[in-house]
Amino acid sequence: MVEETVSPLPAPFPSRAVLASLAIAVLAAAFAWNAPERNGWAALALGGALVLDGLALLAGAWLARRGPAPRIAGLPSVVLAFGPAAGLGAVLFAVALLLRPAWFPPVASALAGLIAMGAIARLVVAWIVLRIARDEEG
Repeated sequence: MVEETVSPLPAPFPSRAVLASLAIAVLAAAFAWNAPERNGWAALALGGALVLDGLALLAGAWLARRGPAPRIAGLPSVVLAFGPAAGLGAVLFAVALLLRPAWFPPVASALAGLIAMGAIARLVVAWIVLRIARDEEG
């Protein structure tokens, strides 16, 4: 399973994923600013999930620069299968919330859960790859 999840190729910079995350964070901040009593907790959860996702991307990049360990391959998110169309996910999120602003708390909470699950999965794969590399060295 690990062999299918890692790749020896150099890791490209995930610029689309980073821009999509920034767009979602800005949108969440706008909703939280507009109605903090209703949207604050959902925006905070979404922001925390985006930070966790950023840490997972950094862990993958660190793993790729570390040396003989391969980079984590595949989609920017293990759970959200937008792939190269990560910006499309941000646009769909924005359009849905602009049409129904009252849906922000449940939609943002669900998105936060999906992003966090994908980030945790990436961190676990990075940890497994590091453990395998240590076991082979020792």
